[in-house]
Amino acid sequence: MIKKLSSLALLLLVLCLAATAQELGTWRSYLSYQIATKSEVNGSIIYSLMNGNLLSYDTEDGEVRTFDHMGALNDVNIAHIAYCKEAGKLLIVYSNSNIDLLDNNGNTENLSALKEKRILNKEVAAVCIYGSTAYLATGFGFVEVDMKEGVFRNTYRLDLNVTSIAVSESMIFLGTPDGLYRCMKSDNMQLEANWKKLKAWTNIKILRFYQDILMVARTDALFALNTSSNVTTNLVSGNFTILKNLGNQLVIGNKTKIGFAFDVNSPEDFTVIPYSNIWSDISLVNGTYWVSEQTNGLRGYKITASEITPTEQVIQPSSPIRDIGYHLSWVGDRLLVAGGINTVGSFYNPATAMYYENGEWTNFQEMEIPSNYSALRLRNTTDLVQDPLDDTHHFASPYRTGLCEYRNGKFVKLYNHDNSPLRSLMPTLPLYYNYCMCAALSYDTDGNLWMASSLRDTVLHVLKPNGAWTNLYYEELDACSLVDQILHHSSGIKLITSRRIDKRGVFCLDTKGTERTTDDRKILHQNIINQDGTPYLPEQFYCLCEDLDGLVWVGTSTGLFVIEDVSKVFDQNFQFTQIKINRNDGSGLADYLLNDVSIACIAIDAANRKWIGTQTNGAFLISADGQEMIHHFTTENSPLLSDNVQGIAVHPGTGEVVFGTDKGLCSYISDATTPEDELKKSNVTIFPNPVSPDYNGPIAIRGLVADTEVKIISTGGQLVWNGKSAGGTCTWNGLANNGRRVASGIYHVVANTPEGGKAIISRIVIVR
Repeated sequence: MIKKLSSLALLLLVLCLAATAQELGTWRSYLSYQIATKSEVNGSIIYSLMNGNLLSYDTEDGEVRTFDHMGALNDVNIAHIAYCKEAGKLLIVYSNSNIDLLDNNGNTENLSALKEKRILNKEVAAVCIYGSTAYLATGFGFVEVDMKEGVFRNTYRLDLNVTSIAVSESMIFLGTPDGLYRCMKSDNMQLEANWKKLKAWTNIKILRFYQDILMVARTDALFALNTSSNVTTNLVSGNFTILKNLGNQLVIGNKTKIGFAFDVNSPEDFTVIPYSNIWSDISLVNGTYWVSEQTNGLRGYKITASEITPTEQVIQPSSPIRDIGYHLSWVGDRLLVAGGINTVGSFYNPATAMYYENGEWTNFQEMEIPSNYSALRLRNTTDLVQDPLDDTHHFASPYRTGLCEYRNGKFVKLYNHDNSPLRSLMPTLPLYYNYCMCAALSYDTDGNLWMASSLRDTVLHVLKPNGAWTNLYYEELDACSLVDQILHHSSGIKLITSRRIDKRGVFCLDTKGTERTTDDRKILHQNIINQDGTPYLPEQFYCLCEDLDGLVWVGTSTGLFVIEDVSKVFDQNFQFTQIKINRNDGSGLADYLLNDVSIACIAIDAANRKWIGTQTNGAFLISADGQEMIHHFTTENSPLLSDNVQGIAVHPGTGEVVFGTDKGLCSYISDATTPEDELKKSNVTIFPNPVSPDYNGPIAIRGLVADTEVKIISTGGQLVWNGKSAGGTCTWNGLANNGRRVASGIYHVVANTPEGGKAIISRIVIVR
């Protein structure tokens, strides 16, 4: 019997045992680094802003580094970056007015005072660096940040909506919607009266000093303002979106031309090259111009007085095309992501569909608009599905413009009013093709692709594997506003969400296995009555999900409901169930689970637990029966990107839970995996193993059968800990049942199947 392990023995075991799985409880972000919009230079390093995320590229050694809120950064969704050479720091301003200062060693200082300040119009519209001070233009005036000291210096509340700012040694200029203002630094800049309106320009876009001349980019032309005489010179006509100092050069640009100036006092010295482009920014490092070329990423160019030539250097890591995620699903080891739908306000435009597999992202090709559909609006992708017979074949639904077909990620065909049974809501309009409703894509077990169109002559369409179509009409869904999910229940009954307005509800359909509609059983449940007779009338019905026991969980704007027996949905007295949680305070009372919480999405893991995404409260993990809240993740207590969780997908094999939010995709490694059919030692893996002295996280024992009883036994035969697997995984926190950390040593894992079978599975080595 081993009483104590020697250090040498432990070391040998450490060398012999290998980790076989990703660490439980860890987070990962899947941010987009595709669309480059802004760049800043620090020696040989270029900082690039892509999709509101930060990337650096070292032009000397080729290293690409990404930054996120799980590492150096303190927030998400970056609005502005600017490098301060005197301070040796990069200013990072987020869309919520939070600020980070990133130094050359990768260390970050967070300045959150502006974010936390209760003040209107505090969003930062523009940034100017002068010396070691950053000047931030806001809707109320501007703010000074000392980048060397990492502190706010002054706040100027001027009742001016400042959209651009430029600073010299003696004066500050502010661009506003009603004109150009100036104040001398020697004057009291806190007094609004000291700010003089020099020009009543209403179309100022960018302000920048160059050779002591103020350059003003308006929507119609580029002007030079002599700050001594107040004389302006019209240099070049055009709406310029690029205005930047690169050493001794001033670079200007728009969609049709790129220009360079070496002496702004002589407009004729501008060298303007006609060049059709999608550039949004430009930087210069060692003779190469690095262009933020939007969807083409960060790209190198060689530019002369007469020619612009792209190099082979393109910086665009494999990542999602955009930071949006709405409908998520795992198909094997492939994660499918549909960008989303926004029924109010701004659209998710253009349409976005992508998948992730083997560490690489495939962003589906966006179709070229045919000439006969010149005003086609492909946006709001509700669903992306994969052909169960062909993993290279996919369909996506851009909501109001039909059905898109893809092969190998390449666009193949658009099905709409002109070439399929899908009809337009407005067939007589010139832009009829923008009203072809299509959503709720799903395959049934026979490989038929179902979809909804919400029309008066047809509600549901079915595309068969042989290319034939079937069209089904049901009055209950006639002209409904949005049908966005079809659930093929294991019983054969179909449950469909009609999300909103007058036809909202859960539509239940039993086709009895035929294409005839005359004998179908059907009902639209709009009014929810729970088991206690409490009535609800949700404004929105968001989601449906079948769990491993056949129960259907329904997410609405008023909370979470359960259909316990789908076969009874057609009964006249059918009632939904709300899970009750006992208060355990002696009152004998209970509360409904997640009552009045807007439930946006639901997913089931391998242990039949429910992952629930909400619109404002982050994500919940509840036990299989709903009685225990295991996790509640928010942006305050976790790396979750947003509290608006629009989609969730759980990989049954690895336990990875992916969250789709309005700010992008991130994931969490959970402790539930698909159980094995039989308990075998060869199936079992333990991670980490050995357990190092600095590790305090959970230890995962995977490859078990469902509900395996697991015991941790010391080499002396003493019971150290016992628990039960969640699906095929059991997690141990490294503590004994008395709550203390176990000592160094070898511990045996003993598993009992639910039927009482017993087996010694493996060993865990603990190093303290």
